[in-house]
This record gives sequence, C-alpha cells and structure tokens, in this order.
Amino acid sequence: EYKEALGDNFELITAFSRDGPKKLYVQHRLKENAKLVNELLEKKAYFYVCGDASHMAREVNAVLATIIAEHRGITEQKAEDVVKSMRSANQYQEDVWS
Repeated sequence: EYKEALGDNFELITAFSRDGPKKLYVQHRLKENAKLVNELLEKKAYFYVCGDASHMAREVNAVLATIIAEHRGITEQKAEDVVKSMRSANQYQEDVWS
C-alpha cells in the first residue's frame, strides 16, 4: 500500500532476529545501508528506535555514531555529539524498555 503511494521513495528493510538459524539485527541492516542512512540523516530524516534498551538501543546508537563518523570524516566523539543533537532536536527518538 505504501509502495503504491510513494513509489521509489519507499523501501522497507527488515531484520529478523528470531526467525531462521542466522540472527539478523537492526544494527546489521544499518551497517549494510550506511551510505543511505547517512544521506537520510543529513536531509534531517527522523530516526525511530523501538526495542530493548539494554542491548539493541545501545548498539544502534553506537552504529549510528560510527556511520556518521565514517561518512562525514569526523571523529567518533563528534559523531556522538551529532547523535546527541539529533536527540535534542527530536530527530532521533526511542521507545525502549529493559
């Protein structure tokens, strides 16, 4: 339905950690699509994370900082500051639990 309405502007990327023999997590998909993730974030796309606070959310946060550092040519610390700024601007939101 969304694909029909949005055409090539819509892509659904899934990660299933409980189906099949090989676990695939959100952070793996982020790494695989790092260039696209950075481009979207530079265009002020909103980023939502929903899941386990103790592992998944922390790892997604770290991967985001790494993607930003690598693709923008900045230090990991500056990239972490970018992620913090995204949070402050409500560009990065979490719905997490432990």
